[in-house]
Amino acid sequence: MKTKYLLAFIFILITTSGMAQKSLFEDVKMSIDTLDINTPYSDFGPAIIENELIFSSFTDDIGKKSKNQNKAFYDLFSSDLNQIGNIITPRRMLTTMISQYHEGPLTFCEKTGELFLTQSNWENPEELNIVFKKRNIRLGIVVYEKTALTWQFKEKYPFNSSEYSIAHPTINATGDTLIFVSDMPGGYGMTDLYYSAKVNGEWEDPVNLGPKVNSAGKEMFPFLNIDGSLVFSSDGHEGVGSLDLFFIDFPIRDYSARSTFGDQINSSADDFGLVIHPNQRSGYFSSNREGGAGDDDIYFLKMEDYRFNVVTLSNYTKRALTGTNVNIIDEDGKVAATGQSDETGKISVKLKVDKKYTLIASLNNYLDKVADLDLTNEGDFVEKNQKVYLDPEFMLTGQVVDILGNIPIPDAMLIVSDGSKADTIYADYQGQFSHYIEPDKDYKVDVTAYNFFGTEVEFNTLGMKPGAVDYLVQLNSLDAGSRIELKNIYYDLAKWNIRPDAAAELDRLVSVLEEYPDLQIRLESHTDSRGADDFNMELSRKRSESAFQYLVSKGIDPDRLEHVGFGETQLVNKCEDGVNCTEEEHAENRRTVVEILKAKVTRRSKGNIFYF
Repeated sequence: MKTKYLLAFIFILITTSGMAQKSLFEDVKMSIDTLDINTPYSDFGPAIIENELIFSSFTDDIGKKSKNQNKAFYDLFSSDLNQIGNIITPRRMLTTMISQYHEGPLTFCEKTGELFLTQSNWENPEELNIVFKKRNIRLGIVVYEKTALTWQFKEKYPFNSSEYSIAHPTINATGDTLIFVSDMPGGYGMTDLYYSAKVNGEWEDPVNLGPKVNSAGKEMFPFLNIDGSLVFSSDGHEGVGSLDLFFIDFPIRDYSARSTFGDQINSSADDFGLVIHPNQRSGYFSSNREGGAGDDDIYFLKMEDYRFNVVTLSNYTKRALTGTNVNIIDEDGKVAATGQSDETGKISVKLKVDKKYTLIASLNNYLDKVADLDLTNEGDFVEKNQKVYLDPEFMLTGQVVDILGNIPIPDAMLIVSDGSKADTIYADYQGQFSHYIEPDKDYKVDVTAYNFFGTEVEFNTLGMKPGAVDYLVQLNSLDAGSRIELKNIYYDLAKWNIRPDAAAELDRLVSVLEEYPDLQIRLESHTDSRGADDFNMELSRKRSESAFQYLVSKGIDPDRLEHVGFGETQLVNKCEDGVNCTEEEHAENRRTVVEILKAKVTRRSKGNIFYF
């Protein structure tokens, strides 16, 4: 670390760690590689600007060597990067910012096109450049602007001082928050981190980042990542070596906590100057650990998540399911990961190893899937795949409407029965309903609504493929003047006695009359055209009389009832005498109709309404 203290800020990296951005730095596998750009001297302070890695290094330029030391000054060098952040060209010197001073580290704001650079020793370039030991040797920040072909000097940072140093800048994405290191008076230790906000085009006074970052030692080399985490180096917080890397969320809150990178990056030596590539999967940092090419070396950092890939598939077709909502819950009941599957049915989540989880997968028209995930014996995996099969659901869907105008009936009650169990559901304010059903079942659905005459729907799912059975259920209102055709009122040929199947429909009418005691009705019986007119008239009269007597036998006041037979005088289709018609067409004319003569909505009881 002899030369490193030349720019005391430049070499010493402080890491005050913050827990806030765990999504990037927590539970990742980190690997480190050496680089060919390193020399036997000091190479440090990497910065990524667009597709270039820019760093500080000793130059062989004899003209810049200090008279008081054998080594030359620091200059800036660069190498090109590919899209994944790997170096693809040899190092080359950046001549556009070369000066008689030490240069680096630096930071760049893409939005403003400004580059903030550390420069040193502008008062006396011949002095031994060891900050904090020579009073007149100071570091400062200068600003360059990017032009089409080069970098042009713009200005010095206004708080540079001959009394103390300001160095190691890092800038946020919007260019209005600058974080740097300084030994200005009033700090917590030898060097502290500060931030300065730009308001109305002017930089405000620096503000100390406080004790969650700063210590009695040295904090240096801040880097503000795009995920909101502030990375830095410190020798004043408990760590592995001298300078260790830490991170913390920025802005720093009361709940913010400093975190260390641990021994995945940190060594027993100095580790500092970590920067993260925009792809958030790789980065570069400096270290003087053993095994390098020289004094300080730059290392490549690769980060791999412990990824758990869930692939959601249909258990019916075995095909991928797009848009499946996946939630993974840890043992404490907290959501560890959540997301939605892509077009391949895959969702990739980041999980901690050595833990147990519960996976819940849900998708419209499929039953929810719950599965246990045990990662306690998985070892040091980087990526693991698991297929999850969802069973498609069978659905009953539809809408309940007024038969006059198909106006939605809200709050309609539906009792769905398969012979072994019955479920009660309610339509929403648009009259719409949906309910899970099962394959290979016979169903009956009893539909009722306030001030409407109910009905029954029958269907089965025998051999049905996954999907929905959809019904438009039309109900007749119980308003005066309404005419309601009773379904399933059948009589034996030339008979008028009430059969058991007809009794079921009449029982529904009994229930309505009991529930609405002010209703008065007339029962109308109609026949088809076959047979003599007089016979049909008498037959219809007897049938209406039978229905009347059935209602009375069930306790309905006869004063509320009228009955009449119309024979074949009110056919509903073309099937008159002499017209050749099918049995189905003749059946349309054999009907029982209830006409509401008087109505007053005085329902005896109305249960609570629930929405499903």
